Amino acid sequence: MLKECKNGERFAGTVLVNEWKEVPFRQKSGAFLTLTCQDRSGILQGKMWEYPPQVLGWLKEGHDIFNIRGVASEYRGTLDLSIEEIQLIPKEEIDLTTLLPSSPVSEKELESRLQTLQTKIHSPFLQMLLNHFLEHPQWGQAYRQAPAAVKIHQAYLRGLWEHSVRVAELAEGIAGHFPSINQDLIITGALLHDVGKIGEYSYERGIKFTTEGRLLGHIILGLELISTEISKIPEFPQELRSKILHIVSSHHGKYEWQSPKRPKIMEALVIHYADIMDAELYQFEQARNDHPGDEWSPYIPSMERYLYLK
Repeated sequence: MLKECKNGERFAGTVLVNEWKEVPFRQKSGAFLTLTCQDRSGILQGKMWEYPPQVLGWLKEGHDIFNIRGVASEYRGTLDLSIEEIQLIPKEEIDLTTLLPSSPVSEKELESRLQTLQTKIHSPFLQMLLNHFLEHPQWGQAYRQAPAAVKIHQAYLRGLWEHSVRVAELAEGIAGHFPSINQDLIITGALLHDVGKIGEYSYERGIKFTTEGRLLGHIILGLELISTEISKIPEFPQELRSKILHIVSSHHGKYEWQSPKRPKIMEALVIHYADIMDAELYQFEQARNDHPGDEWSPYIPSMERYLYLK
């Protein structure tokens, strides 16, 4: 597995190439290839210093599954792969899901935790709204399969499901200290706050933004999806509709974080902070897993700091 490689070790295996680039040498003629390689364990950057024209042809034609051989090497604290051999694998010969990382939390556990949360919702309207998504033949599967992000947190299959359940559990715990908070809104809003990500990302061949995802983003897509489903529920209360949509539109918290609105109800504020908490604590966990025994993490751009890991 790519993420198990250590400095100086050899690697041989099948990878999905998410991105590639031909880079000219600075001090001599010619070029080398940079390849973003991925398997189920994660992503490792690769470089191919010499390659036959056939390899460049494969990449330009859109081929992206290869058997590779090479050596892992560390430079300035970053591990990458020096690729020595590469061989094209026909797409029909491999199940792509075997090359994509997935949540460490099992489907069985996530489904159990999701159902536990659902049983705590008393509003029949919010129960119906959730069921419209979770039992939908297309969206229900997408909700349980989509990643939560391209890179920063839970960027793997079932990541959205894992993240949404954890945000709901965190938000429910916080809300328990404030009796005036509506628990039904907390759980429903948390489970649906990122539902637009089922349309923001594609993940058939690596995790990437869809065209709609780039043009609109998951907040707008989520508002559209939820509005559509609410319109199918007879006599859905207007105020309840406004509050659910407000939670989705404000969960990023600040305008500079691409949030159309700032939280203006208690439930939206709780979900905003629970969302941040899960995403950032996930990054702490990842830093510890990626750098066992280290005192400090490398600089984490998304958090704008180094993390103390002891």
